[in-house]
Amino acid sequence: MNEFKQSVCALLILILANCCLNSLYAADPPAEPETVKKIKQVAIQVLATNPPQLFVAVSGEVPSGGFTDVTLTRVSYRKPPEDGIQDYYLKALPPTQPAIAVISEVKARDHWLGMPSWVKGIRVHGVEEGVKEKLFKDVQQRARPRVRRFKGISNSGSYDEALKAALAKLNKALADDGVRDATATWKVSSVQGEVGGITGLNQLSVIIIANRQPAWKTQPDSAKTPPAAKQKQEKSE
Repeated sequence: MNEFKQSVCALLILILANCCLNSLYAADPPAEPETVKKIKQVAIQVLATNPPQLFVAVSGEVPSGGFTDVTLTRVSYRKPPEDGIQDYYLKALPPTQPAIAVISEVKARDHWLGMPSWVKGIRVHGVEEGVKEKLFKDVQQRARPRVRRFKGISNSGSYDEALKAALAKLNKALADDGVRDATATWKVSSVQGEVGGITGLNQLSVIIIANRQPAWKTQPDSAKTPPAAKQKQEKSE
C-alpha cells in the first residue's frame, strides 16, 4: 500500500510540474518586431508616371545575426505633415534562439504606387543613430526614368527565340553600376522580320525597352557608339 501511495504521489508531482512549465511557456509573450537601431543607407527613386511612384531601399545594422521578417513600414497620417516628409520605420523580428553575436545588416524595400503630391521627401527612423532623411530635390533622376533598349535576333524567324535573346541582354545589364538585387519592368517596343533572298533568309528581331529599379546611372557602351558603327554591329549580330 505504501508503494502504491508513493507512486501516486510521484505521478501527481510530475503532473503538477508539467502544468507549471506549460504555464510558464504560455506566459512568455510572442516576439514582436523591433525598430532597427542604426540606419546605414537610404536610397530613393521618384518616377513621374501617372500615378507617381516612389521606390525606397533601406539598410540598417542589428547587434547580432538571426533577425528575420525585415519590413519598411510607412506611417499613416490623418492629415499630411506640414513639412511634407513621409516617415518610415525599419523593423525586424529579433532571434528567439541563440544567434551569432556579430553586427549584421538587414535590408527592406517599399514601392509606393500613387504617391501623393504633398510628399517632398522621406525620413527613416531607427533608435539611436537611426534617423536619415532624403529630400526629392536632392535626387538627380526625378523627372523620367532612364530606359534602355535591348535587341534580340532569331535567324530561324522565331519570336520566342528573339525575345529570349533580348531578355538575356536585359538580365545581364541588371548588374551594371555594381547593383546586385535590381529589378526591371520591360515591354516590347518593336518586332521586325526579313525574309527571302537566295539564301532563304528568315530573320526576326525583337526590341524591348526596360526601366530598372534602381535606375541605371550610366549609359551602355553601345549608346556611345557612332550610328554607322552601331548599324554595322547590329548586322553582324
